[in-house]
Amino acid sequence: MKTGLLPGINQLLAILVVLLAFLPLLLYWRKRLASEKSYMCIAIFWTINGILYFPEIFHWDWYKAVTDQITLYYNLFDPPLIILTFYFIFKKKFFLYLLGSFILFEAVMILWKGFNFDSNNYIIGLGSLISLILNLWGISKYFMNVEHSEKENVLVFVYAGFIFYYGLFAVVFNYNYLHTSGTQMPYVVFINYSAIILSTSLISYGFWKYASTQYREERY
Repeated sequence: MKTGLLPGINQLLAILVVLLAFLPLLLYWRKRLASEKSYMCIAIFWTINGILYFPEIFHWDWYKAVTDQITLYYNLFDPPLIILTFYFIFKKKFFLYLLGSFILFEAVMILWKGFNFDSNNYIIGLGSLISLILNLWGISKYFMNVEHSEKENVLVFVYAGFIFYYGLFAVVFNYNYLHTSGTQMPYVVFINYSAIILSTSLISYGFWKYASTQYREERY
């Protein structure tokens, strides 16, 4: 285990990351939001993250040995889950076409470059860009309306959370996937953890404050 101020801070942040990653699922269950499939996708997204980050708290050797393989599989599901969330929000076939196209893109990249980080860099790079654009579009759509339903008020926090997450992920992607070095990694980890904490905090607040099983008005 590395010593020093920043690694120590990262260790504390890792614990907070795991706790907050499970909070959307807890609120989803506590507020009985099963009827909203978009909320289910969001809860699943962060629950998976919480499960994957949990071993990092303890620095288990067995997990270090399989981290790369787990990352490759996880990155295949990350963008499709965000696209599927937008389909459940807006009920537009465009998002199904986008989902199918992206899955096809993943398959082509894996066939071309193999199931490794060479193909993964393209997959997660494009997937993160699509996810960022979708959430920017979603939040801009929200601010174009004067009045908002409770669901829209939930989703604006979801959009904002994912914008911070994928916006800061651009920094993480540059260093973690393209220009990794031992001296830079603690800073990359700090940025990554900070992005997750900010994102899950915003999304959880939206769930807690506005989410319910019935809405006054739906414009989607």
